[in-house]
Amino acid sequence: MRKLELLLGAACLVVSVALFSLSLNQIRQKAETEFSHITEEGVESLQHRMQTYLQSLYGLAAYLNASEIATEAEFETFAETLNLDEVLVGINGVGFIEPVQSEDMQAFLGRSRVHTRSDFDVHPKTEGPEHFVITRISPLARNIEALGLDITFEEGRYEAARRARQTGEPQLTPRILLVQDETRQPGFLLLLPLWERVFVPERGGSVRGDFRGWVYAPFVGQRLLTDLSPNQGRVYQIAVFDGPEADPEKIIFDSTAGVDRGDGAAAPAVGKHAKTYTIMNHGRPWTLVFRSTPMFDSYFPNNPAFGILAAGILLTAMLLFVIRSLRVRGEAMAQIADLRARQVSAQEEANRAVIHNAVIPVFILNAEGHILFANQAAHDCFGYPAHGLIDLQFDDLVTDLKNLSEDQMFNASGTRLDGQGLILDLQRNSWVTYEGADRTTALVRDLTAEYEAIEETTEMKARYDKALQGARIGVFDIDLATGRSEVSDTWRQIMGFDDDNSPADPQRAFLERIHPDDLPILEKSDRDCIEQRAPRSIAEYRVKVGEDDWRWMRSDAVVVERDETGRALRMIGAQTDVTKLRHERNALEASENQLLQVFASAPIGMVLLDENGKFHSVNPAFCALCGYDEDALVSAMRMSNVLPRAEVKTIASNLTEMLESGCAQVYSGQHRFIHRNGEERWCLLHISWFFDKNAGRNSFIAQVNDITELKKVEQMKNEFVATVSHELRTPLTSIKGALGLIGAMDDFEVPAKVGRLLEIARSNADNLADIVNDILDLEKISSGEIAFEFHPNSMNSIIRDTADELAPFAVAHKNTLMLDLPPDDLMVLADRGRTRQVLANLISNACKYSDPGTQVMVKAEAVSDQILVCVQNIGPAIPETFRHRIFDAFTQADSSDTRTKGGTGLGLNIAKRIVRRHDGDIGFESTGQGVTVFWFTFPRHGQTSVGLTGKRKEKRQNRPGKLNVLHVEDDSDFAEVLQSGLSDVADLHHVRSLAEARAALAKGPLDVIILDWLLPDGDAVTLLDEIAELDYPVRVLGLSSDAERGPDGRISANLVKSRAEMATIAEHVLGQQIRAS
Repeated sequence: MRKLELLLGAACLVVSVALFSLSLNQIRQKAETEFSHITEEGVESLQHRMQTYLQSLYGLAAYLNASEIATEAEFETFAETLNLDEVLVGINGVGFIEPVQSEDMQAFLGRSRVHTRSDFDVHPKTEGPEHFVITRISPLARNIEALGLDITFEEGRYEAARRARQTGEPQLTPRILLVQDETRQPGFLLLLPLWERVFVPERGGSVRGDFRGWVYAPFVGQRLLTDLSPNQGRVYQIAVFDGPEADPEKIIFDSTAGVDRGDGAAAPAVGKHAKTYTIMNHGRPWTLVFRSTPMFDSYFPNNPAFGILAAGILLTAMLLFVIRSLRVRGEAMAQIADLRARQVSAQEEANRAVIHNAVIPVFILNAEGHILFANQAAHDCFGYPAHGLIDLQFDDLVTDLKNLSEDQMFNASGTRLDGQGLILDLQRNSWVTYEGADRTTALVRDLTAEYEAIEETTEMKARYDKALQGARIGVFDIDLATGRSEVSDTWRQIMGFDDDNSPADPQRAFLERIHPDDLPILEKSDRDCIEQRAPRSIAEYRVKVGEDDWRWMRSDAVVVERDETGRALRMIGAQTDVTKLRHERNALEASENQLLQVFASAPIGMVLLDENGKFHSVNPAFCALCGYDEDALVSAMRMSNVLPRAEVKTIASNLTEMLESGCAQVYSGQHRFIHRNGEERWCLLHISWFFDKNAGRNSFIAQVNDITELKKVEQMKNEFVATVSHELRTPLTSIKGALGLIGAMDDFEVPAKVGRLLEIARSNADNLADIVNDILDLEKISSGEIAFEFHPNSMNSIIRDTADELAPFAVAHKNTLMLDLPPDDLMVLADRGRTRQVLANLISNACKYSDPGTQVMVKAEAVSDQILVCVQNIGPAIPETFRHRIFDAFTQADSSDTRTKGGTGLGLNIAKRIVRRHDGDIGFESTGQGVTVFWFTFPRHGQTSVGLTGKRKEKRQNRPGKLNVLHVEDDSDFAEVLQSGLSDVADLHHVRSLAEARAALAKGPLDVIILDWLLPDGDAVTLLDEIAELDYPVRVLGLSSDAERGPDGRISANLVKSRAEMATIAEHVLGQQIRAS
């Protein structure tokens, strides 16, 4: 029995000690929680006070921006309106700091002495390129020492000012000593950068202009941090340090230091609770150390814990006594139960006295109903300024409502400061302070908006139901305890269930249809939401709909009900079919990745710019082109940094015009770019743009292709073409003309051998002229410099004329030309000469590559809205290896063809370019049986044909007598040939220069003037105005090697020497043609 007594006693003592420790821990935790709430209020008070300082600086900045120049008196007057001593507690004043360059200091002093005071000076004298000078400070009386201070003398002030200017944000200096503070307490400057505001119409508002300086506020830490809240000094003491740590060397304020009690007592004692915060105060870390006071500690006494311990010991004693006496056991147990009840009741009262919720309005009232405390939410709810509710009668603000129904959501009404009524839910809790004073905690919840929204919510619910159906959003409600769910009709539809196969257990059917790979994703998302690791369960997964159709679904669910332990009971969510969105998103991601890869690996420079020309992104090719790396271009450079100024102006002007007119979306041009080493590179620049809706402005994409080498090659080519034009065309024309005249002499019999030699010379001269013309044609057509003259023409007539011209060529190659043309004219809008050039190339090729004794067939027909022309021959098939490049320049199937068949390999390439200029197409087909067909198409034209040949013949027949012709030409050989060729129809007079031509014009009337444009003493175009002023009509012809001469209304025709046959020249001289060939 003795062992049982000892065991029971030991067990009871262990339990008592454990309960004692648990009770002490609970009391300590509650004290720590309450102390955290109170200290957080102190931190918020500090931040609020700093924000008030900053707001005053914003007001000062607005005033300075509105005033071009503020005198010292005006600045003082404005500062007085801020009511610094009453509204901005702790602040020494406000002022303005102006940046001044060293070279501008004398001008600055002169200006400042005009607008401030005549003895204004800068102090202390500092070395350096720039100075930050205090030019305004108010109130001036207590801050006079700061006027004219150059804050760059101290590193902390200087760096804070520079940081504010760079970031555009307000900045706080490190701990300093204010020159105007006689107490020599730690102080600070709060600096706010100030820029001019410039109105820009293109931007639709103001933009930041030049930097003006800083508005600032000096303050002493002691004044700032004194009396932050009513609890300071009562329930906590505070120490503040400048920096991330509580370094005693950097202390700003200590509420326990230097407190004068008046009786010589020591500084206030601190309690056993402490809390440390590190906050960022406008760029400076401050460390705040809060320590509780004995008064706060007294709110959380350890008496209940010791009571529990005493009760445990007493219980132990009672248990031991029970063993000895059953009589006293009942009394002892009753006393213990009564003691325990009183302790629990006292603990509950203490708990109700703690205010945990700072979101809703909270009031603390005294016994008379006056407001002793009201949190910020209370002031906001009733529209009062800070501390405006203190000492007001609570019943004047809130009225209890009587005779309410059980389901009524409110029980009180209230009135705001502006007279607006409030609907409230009021709860009152009464308690007693440690001093025995009666207190009441009133919790108020504003239900005005909720009450007014009840009817709207009811109406909107019906609308939402219809909207969910229209948007095909399925809704589900899952009972997590049973695993069963309720679903909407829309949910059944998107899951593929109809009335016939609707499942009895939707949740089970849903889980069975989820793709095995996606089920873990959904389960994890649901589990995270249920276990409160995530606020919502959002997942995308595949669901089998029908037999083989997998659809992407997206669900968004939330737990809406939990039990008292936090266990989830109910989850509600929505489900939508996102298959199309998923596919589009995948396609968009693939396209974006492909675009980024193309951008990075593109061989030409690619750039993304904003409206100001700043680089946002560049590729390696552009970096190589400019000589800068990507970081340098993107971080600090613009397009104007790599372009000459003239190029920038040209591009900006063109882009502005295109943007305003909206006529195009792509700008193209050749411009010079400047390499980092100073070298200029010619580049082909393409700029396109799009409107960025997120940024609200245009973004530009530029492609930059280095064409420097192409420019050099183009220059060489142009020089070569000019040389060929001038040096070959004139002698070739003279040779051909002379050979033609020799062959046409009737009074001279040419020996057979000489005739053969003349034929060989004429043939080779023609071949050489064709080669020169082909090369020049290719170059001019490629560059777009040849003007095509489109007129309604009969394709039948063009084919017949070309066939007649090439009939001797076909006979020479032992072929027969056959035409297959419809009876009605096939009308096309075409350049007749260029179309004949295409046909001549195709027919001559067909003849050259045909078997002897075969036919070359030329066929034309209308196919829909196109005219199809085919040239067919029988001969060797085109090799497979050559077909893909048959239309390339300077190519033939066999290099030996150049010698055996003749030609340059340019004919098909020129033909292709001519057809494309007519909006047509060209191609071929070659079979293994030796049949080859070349074809081309022209768009069909609806007009009827015009017989030009008859008209020309009629004009020729009606032309009597010889014409008086002046030929201006510096090549005597060619002039002699032309004179011989025109001797039957014209009396030709030859002059060699502009001066001789003017003399000839003055001698007498002329019928025709033939001009070679390039003469020893200038361009013959200068004669045209003089010819136009003659008092008689005269026809002017151009006949030169210059194929680039543009059309001119003052000349009848412009002929090129190497292309104009003598008969053609004669026709133009006689006036039988009116356009250049």
